[in-house]
Parts: sequence; C-alpha cells; structure tokens
Amino acid sequence: MKVAILAGGLGTRLGELAHGIPKPMVKIGERPFLEFVIESFAARGLRDFVMLTGYRSDMIEKHFGDGNRFGVGIEYSRDREPVGTSGAVRQARALLGERFLLTYGDVLRRFDYDRFVREHNEPCLAVYRRISVGNTDVDDDRVVRFDKRAPELPYIDAGFSVMPDDVIEWLPAKGSFEEIVFPRLAAARRLGCEVVDHNFFEIGTPEELEKTRKALG
Repeated sequence: MKVAILAGGLGTRLGELAHGIPKPMVKIGERPFLEFVIESFAARGLRDFVMLTGYRSDMIEKHFGDGNRFGVGIEYSRDREPVGTSGAVRQARALLGERFLLTYGDVLRRFDYDRFVREHNEPCLAVYRRISVGNTDVDDDRVVRFDKRAPELPYIDAGFSVMPDDVIEWLPAKGSFEEIVFPRLAAARRLGCEVVDHNFFEIGTPEELEKTRKALG
C-alpha cells in the first residue's frame, strides 16, 4: 500500500522558523522532521511513498531523492500552484493505487500502521477524543459527522486515514480533501473509525515545534 504524505505546506504560522523551506523540512536536531515521519511508517513495513509537494518541492526531492538511501521508495506529485489537499490528492491519483494511506508531513505518530491498514478494508479515519476542539462525532465504529466548523464535537481527526481511490472522483481541482470526502462518507455511514490516543508530535506552531525539538532533537 502507498503512503501519501501531504507535504506542500508553507509553514505560515511558524514565521521565520520555516522561512524559505517547506514546513516538513524544518529541522529537528540535524534532520528534517519529514525523515522522522517516513521512518514511522517504514518501521511498520510501509515503504512505498508518494510525496504530495508544493512550495519548494525541489528541497524535498533533493534531500530524499528516490528514497533508496532511506530504505524506501518515493515518488512525487508536484503542485505547480496552491490547490489545497483536494487538488493535491486528485493530481496524484495515478500514483496511489486502489487503496492508500493518507497522512500529513507535519505530524508524527508512533503507531502500528500495518495493523491499521490490514484491519480496515473500508474507508477509515483515525480519531482521538478532543482536548480543546473537535471536528468528528462517532457511533460505535462509524464516523457519523465530520465538520471542521463544529468545535464542540467530541472527537478530532488524528491526521491519517485509509481511503479507496474511488473517492478521488469527488474531488475538485482546488479545495479540501477532508471537508469534501469525510462528510460525504460519514453521511452515507461509509466511514469507519478507530479511536487512538493523542500522543503525537507536530510542528504546526512555534510552541509545538519547540516541544517536538525537546522530545526528539
């Protein structure tokens, strides 16, 4: 199974900490954060990656190449202009296969992804109980509502999902994959869920980046 990593972020909230580089390439110690993300999947036997790049994609490609020196295989789908997560996944369709695991290049979780993709043969979203805000409601093993504008919902997405390629047919050239695909699947009760813990590392804000550097650097 291919692991599609959304890695086109600008890192706007990081300000000068990400100036001139893609957000996933921000350094943790001497290594870009994206290396840790790749390793977390490779450690579970998932070694085929599609990088969905945008801003300064050349930096990611120069560092990772075909992935051989990291013991993985990497292909690239490059946004020539900002198209959002919807456009990025749509453009990558030919590389993704019939099922793919979708995740983000600015979030790291130590997780048994291999078990996750084996046990969930249908579309499935990982969620955790909200800390401050939520976007997801569940009923047993089903997501029954996904709404980024409903922060009172009891769960929030954990940043990874397994998806069939047919959902890509719903995607416009620009927009948000999450806000198009997840609500539609939930309304049809086609979106499974797995509740996970909220132990993860991220680099979305200066505060989160500092915590991650202290933990991993």
